[in-house]
Amino acid sequence: MFGILIALALSPVLGGVAALLLIRAARAVAHRATRRWRAPVRAGEWGMSGALAFSHGANDAQKSIGVIAALLLAGGQIDTLAAPTWAKVACAAALTAGTALGGWRIIATVGRRIYHIRPEEALSSQTASAGVIFGSSLLGAPVSTTQVVATSVVGIGVGRRRWHHVHWSVVRNMGLAWLITMPVSAVLGVLALELWRLVT
Repeated sequence: MFGILIALALSPVLGGVAALLLIRAARAVAHRATRRWRAPVRAGEWGMSGALAFSHGANDAQKSIGVIAALLLAGGQIDTLAAPTWAKVACAAALTAGTALGGWRIIATVGRRIYHIRPEEALSSQTASAGVIFGSSLLGAPVSTTQVVATSVVGIGVGRRRWHHVHWSVVRNMGLAWLITMPVSAVLGVLALELWRLVT
């Protein structure tokens, strides 16, 4: 339990720090870059977008699969925590549909409202986020993709020494929402369990 909370708390910090270091390294290497760098940067963005999407699925889908497997095990439907194929396919489909249909407001907030990010900055943010999320997946640590990506964007703004360009009011509201989400979810879970006990 404490390991999960530590992973959730540390991952946004790691995302921000990694992005800050990457953008500063990129600026040091390419401080005299010309327009010829645009094509490689764009190509890198496409590649890292794919890596970030893969990392997102590898981490977020595992959470849902784990819950389903635990429920099936508790109900005697399976003998081990190895989730059936249909559960994996269903979680992958739900994650894809949810991102495609309902994720645009979050994407707009992270991509535009926190800090107006440029192509080379976006590449650094994607690289940092994908690395942190995929590394967490390999360690079996559940993290929030949204939190890691959002803090990486903040790290970019800080790394470029453009503190006044970061919309700190948006960052504050997001942080408050993150802090509220877990205890409220826990309370709702307890209430749902008690209601289930009363009904059954």
